[in-house]
Amino acid sequence: MELAMLRRRDGAGSRQEDGFGVQPRRVADLGMVPNLRQSSSSLCRSRRSQYPFGTCEKQGNLSSWIPENIKKKECVYFVESSKLSDAGKVVCECGYTREQHLEEATRPHAFQGKEWDPKKHVQEMPTDAFGDIVFTGLGQKVGKYVRLSQDTPSSLIYHLMTQHWGLDVPNLLISVTGGAKDFNMKPRLKSVFRRGLVKVAQTTGAWIITGGSHTGVMKQVGEAARDFSLSSSYNDGEVVTIGVATWGTLHKRESLIHPAGGFPAEYVMDEDGQGHLTCLDSNHSHFILVDDGTHGRYGVEIPLRTKLEKFISEQTKERGGVAIKIPIVCVVLEGGPGTLHTIYNAITNGTPCVIVEGSGRVADVIAQVASLPISEITISLIQQKLGLFFQEMFETFTESRIVEWTKKIQDIVRRRQLLTVFREGKDGQQDVDVAILQALLKASRSHDRFGHENWDHQLKLAVAWNRVDIARSEIFTDERQWKPSELYPTMTAALIANKPEFVKLFLENGVRLKEFVTWDTLLYLYENLEPACLFHYKLHKVLAEEPERPAPRLQMHHVAQVLRELLGDSTQPLYPRPRSSDRPRLLLPVPNIKLNVQGVSLRSLYKRSSGHVAFTVDPVRDLLIWAIIQNRRELAEIIWAQSQDCIAAALACSKILKELSKEEEDTDSLEEMLMLADEYEQRAIGVFTECYRKDEERAQKLLVRVSEAWGKTTCLQLALEAKDMKFVSHGGIQ
Repeated sequence: MELAMLRRRDGAGSRQEDGFGVQPRRVADLGMVPNLRQSSSSLCRSRRSQYPFGTCEKQGNLSSWIPENIKKKECVYFVESSKLSDAGKVVCECGYTREQHLEEATRPHAFQGKEWDPKKHVQEMPTDAFGDIVFTGLGQKVGKYVRLSQDTPSSLIYHLMTQHWGLDVPNLLISVTGGAKDFNMKPRLKSVFRRGLVKVAQTTGAWIITGGSHTGVMKQVGEAARDFSLSSSYNDGEVVTIGVATWGTLHKRESLIHPAGGFPAEYVMDEDGQGHLTCLDSNHSHFILVDDGTHGRYGVEIPLRTKLEKFISEQTKERGGVAIKIPIVCVVLEGGPGTLHTIYNAITNGTPCVIVEGSGRVADVIAQVASLPISEITISLIQQKLGLFFQEMFETFTESRIVEWTKKIQDIVRRRQLLTVFREGKDGQQDVDVAILQALLKASRSHDRFGHENWDHQLKLAVAWNRVDIARSEIFTDERQWKPSELYPTMTAALIANKPEFVKLFLENGVRLKEFVTWDTLLYLYENLEPACLFHYKLHKVLAEEPERPAPRLQMHHVAQVLRELLGDSTQPLYPRPRSSDRPRLLLPVPNIKLNVQGVSLRSLYKRSSGHVAFTVDPVRDLLIWAIIQNRRELAEIIWAQSQDCIAAALACSKILKELSKEEEDTDSLEEMLMLADEYEQRAIGVFTECYRKDEERAQKLLVRVSEAWGKTTCLQLALEAKDMKFVSHGGIQ
């Protein structure tokens, strides 16, 4: 329910940018406000024209940007090969026919008489294949594609993906590898794999990278994405599946060539006529087609894919206060010699691998020996397993090759912290998504100089993935007792990122709001309000009206000014303007964890100190207001449950929401505000009814008791101001 509401609001926010929003809410004339949040999320990029914070790269014209920056490879010197094409035609050493070459490549040449050398005779030129791709006869789904040189820098590809294709920076990178040809999996295992892979991608915001072809493990991944899209609603979003394939092995690639961009290019999956080439998989969302200027040579994409995955995994993702390097995991199904090499390289480079047992060949060989001591992984044992799982192909294995495989498998198993075997239905493992996340946590368990595990990093990962189930089962265990103060930075991050389940988890594990909510923390939360929310705009307006120039930094008395507008003049300011000597600080131990929002360290929030002075009468009230003004239903519910003066709190929430709804012209947001206002009125009625049932006289006194926390007003006054007539007409109030 909450997710659907939030998504509708995000959609509504984008409609405002298209001219359907509230005209008075433009703040272009309000000037620069120093410390209110500038969101870097994709949902808020378009709002930067409305809220002038910072800079944002303007979306360039794809048709000009790509050819200017992305190159392809072309053979510029035709040298006849001794081999013929599948059709019996004469071809160049590069594999292409004479007709497929540039005209100048077939003329008398300065290279005449020299041997063909790809370093000299293949040159880069502006790419001529990019844009949108649709698969003829397979629905209206549109993907993105680009043909690019094998030498293209990873940073440029990543820029294309995030800035021009509009992909959100991932929280996780899943590299799926294995059998390139079709293979059989038991129906149940296939179903479990597909469901788990899509679940981990969808819940964590991951990118899945494969070879992109309509065969083998790549086809399995594509079908998993297809099953998800068929069973999900529009609001569930799309699973990002990126196929990195070789341009020169692609069947029907001519249909993708459009020098000015294909918008869209129509691609036909012709499996019957593909011969030794391959077709793209129609269920992938994005394609990177790697070109080295040759035709028919497989594996060209592997070095570029390896470098790209490494580059992405070295990027830092900052979201909701949590800064992490993007973790990468390798998932293996089936596979042959190339897959073993991929696993070996991944493990050697510190990348955790999840092996799906029961998928066949290499995956099953490794799965069967993974739990054995190294001394028991002998040449004869590997020989036996190869015979069992490779069958006909086993006859091609030489003795030296078996020795080589044994050594590689020993090296893989030796680093057990990086190796996870998924056994469907065994060892309590039911889902591939849990196995993948457990593998990443296991791999991230580094130790400090005292021998303590780096639990903080694991908690950061769980928050970034928004997987509270993993945090409960893997991190908040009997092995590790958390001090409440160690959770403060992550608690702040969870509030900003609107992760109510994590807030609930931290409260269950000892976080006390009276200690957590300080002047600096609360100010920091207001600095990081969601930029699309109405309260954010109203704070801008208050700051812009200050006589000081440039506009002053946000302070809590500015927040109080806006709140008084919403609660009514009968309330006193909740946060009076402080004298400079009054500003309190909190002395707290700082966990060794790097958490950031907008480049400001959350650790520093709890570092600065000069003694603990309580600055607020009710920290629960403070967090409740912060959640309510952003229409965060689940978060507000968790915080309201902690309230002492819960009738006044519920009525105040109702009043704030009703006042905000008067200025909210987006229909979805307005409806949500009014529904939530009604919900809080009902809560006030529910609590008052229970009090009245137990003691009528005391209940009536509650109505007229002055509430210090809510600006020295009363419950009855709040209800009347909010026009909460259901509450006012309650039998105990008449």
